Amino acid sequence: MTFDVFNFDQFVTQHMSGQESPFFYQSKALQIYPLSIASTFIKPPIPLFRASYNFLLLFSNGGGQQQVDNKVLTLNANDALFIREGHLNGIKSIDPTTDGYFIYIDNSSIPHIFSDRSLLNRFTFNPKHSISKNDMNWICECCKLLSPHGNNTILAQETYTALIRVIVLKLAENWPANWNKPDRPSEITMQFKELLYANFMSNKDVRFYAETLTVSENYLNRCVKRVTSKPPKQHIHEQIINHSKILLKDQSKDIAQIAFDLNFSDPSYFSRLFKQITQCTPSQYRNRISQDLSG
Repeated sequence: MTFDVFNFDQFVTQHMSGQESPFFYQSKALQIYPLSIASTFIKPPIPLFRASYNFLLLFSNGGGQQQVDNKVLTLNANDALFIREGHLNGIKSIDPTTDGYFIYIDNSSIPHIFSDRSLLNRFTFNPKHSISKNDMNWICECCKLLSPHGNNTILAQETYTALIRVIVLKLAENWPANWNKPDRPSEITMQFKELLYANFMSNKDVRFYAETLTVSENYLNRCVKRVTSKPPKQHIHEQIINHSKILLKDQSKDIAQIAFDLNFSDPSYFSRLFKQITQCTPSQYRNRISQDLSG
C-alpha cells in the first residue's frame, strides 16, 4: 500500500468507502461537489497524506480544522482553502453544519486557472482566505452554474475553466495589498518554498537552494527569515519531518528504516530532530496514529 500520495479515487476508496455513492462521481479535469456531504461520508481524523491533485474548499457555512503542511487551520463560514498537489494535508474535524463546495482541479488545468506562477504560489503558500459573506454568496452562485451533471464537451470544459478562474480571481481580490505586489524578499521566499517541495528528499543543504535561485546563502537566509520568522534550514527540517509522518503510518517499516529512506545516515539523529520539531518521538507519534485510527 502507498502511504505517500493519494489520487482522488484512492481518497474516496480509503476514506469514504462502505457508503452508498455519496455523489455523482465524475472523471473530468475539473469537478465540483457539495461540501454538505462531507460530515456524513468523511469520518475525521484523516491522517496526513499527499494528494496528487489540487482542490479548493469553499465554506458557506460550518467549517472545521484542516492541517496543511505543518499548520493546523481553523476554518469557518466564508473561508476558502486551496491545497496544491503534493502538499501535506489531513482532516482534523468537520462541523456537521458544513456547506459550500469542493472543487477538484487536475494538474493539467492549473495553467488555465492560474494565469502566472506567482499567482499560483501565493495561493499555495497562503492557502486560507477569509472573505465577506456577500463575496462567498457570489462565488457559490458561480458554483451552482458548474453542474456535476453537465455534459463533457470541449465547450462545457471551457466554461468550467472560465468560471473557476473567475472564482480564483475573486478570492485574490480580497488579498492584502502586499500579497498582490510582493517585494523581492517575499518572491524569493515563495520560490524557495516551491523548490523545497520538489527537492527536500535529495537536497537538505541551504547552499543548493541559494545557488538554484542565484542568490547568496546570507541573502536567502535574510529573505526567508524576514518573511516567515524562520530560517531556511528550519523549513527544510520541518518539511522532512512532516513527510516522515506519512511514512510512519506504514507499520511494516521500523523507524530506523524510515530514517534511512529519508537519507539520514544516523537514525538517532532523525529521532532527535523529530522530537525537537513535534515534541514527541517517532514511536509516540506512530502510537498516536494507531489510536486515532482505531478510535
